[in-house]
Amino acid sequence: METKLKILEGRLTAYQLSEALGIPVEMAQNLLTHEIAVEQLDETVKAKITVLESALFS
Repeated sequence: METKLKILEGRLTAYQLSEALGIPVEMAQNLLTHEIAVEQLDETVKAKITVLESALFS
């Protein structure tokens, strides 16, 4: 099951996601282009992306 997040719809740049999540820019870019799925991330990054999504879009 793929997670649908507004944060990955291109409102933030790969650099911004990288800095906010503490991941490499290349990984953030791959998230934005859907080359990797949120489910493939480690639990720490998934938790950060969930918190960021909630803070920005709720």
